[in-house]
Amino acid sequence: MEENAEYQRQLALFVRCSTEKGIELVKVGEVIAGLPHRRCFLDIGAGGGDLTIPISQSFAETTIVEPNEKQASFLKRRCPHLKIYNDFWEKVDLGSKRYDLILCSHVLYYIEEGHWLTTTEKMYAHLEAGGRIAIVLQSPIGEVADFFNQFTRYDVKILELWRDLIQRYGDDAIEVRYFMNEIWTENLDDMVTIGLFLLIDPRFNEYKDEIGRYFESHNKKPEGYRLTQDVIILVIKKA
Repeated sequence: MEENAEYQRQLALFVRCSTEKGIELVKVGEVIAGLPHRRCFLDIGAGGGDLTIPISQSFAETTIVEPNEKQASFLKRRCPHLKIYNDFWEKVDLGSKRYDLILCSHVLYYIEEGHWLTTTEKMYAHLEAGGRIAIVLQSPIGEVADFFNQFTRYDVKILELWRDLIQRYGDDAIEVRYFMNEIWTENLDDMVTIGLFLLIDPRFNEYKDEIGRYFESHNKKPEGYRLTQDVIILVIKKA
């Protein structure tokens, strides 16, 4: 329970200090603009609903799959009209339901890389003809990737997934979008908290001092601390 509360605090701080969600909404909006229908939307790993809620306004129906019990409970109170499954994507049973847009934003890190393709195949099975899947992942280059590589091996195999998706669905079915956003804090403690959130694994808590020294050396600005993040969106189209 204590670990979950700390994660929620880190997530809330990241959302407040990052421009990512606003830019991501624009990029996903470009994907939505190309859809032939806007009937059903599925968000896998909705978190606090910062993307889900505004995107849902473009669709007749919205479904959420969120494994975190606290987040799912909040969304049920906040959006009682939405269909919410408090479950893991690998386990959830959606029956024969299909969706025009499936969003999977910063979720694959929590799934073993050997299962990424089968995870995506399950999404594709629930995609309507003409629909799109948008998979959002941290880029292997840029300041956030450099930060990762300082403390752990950043080896999220995005290029391998991209290759596998092309082999599975064809080159014409895969589109790649790229954007950069800014993470900015007034003080070092908040940037360290965000750094721990980005590293995901709680074992990095014992490296707080080293993480602080890294940000002090690499990301300190006259007005505070600034970290840029490079993000990739893999879009899969269903003919």
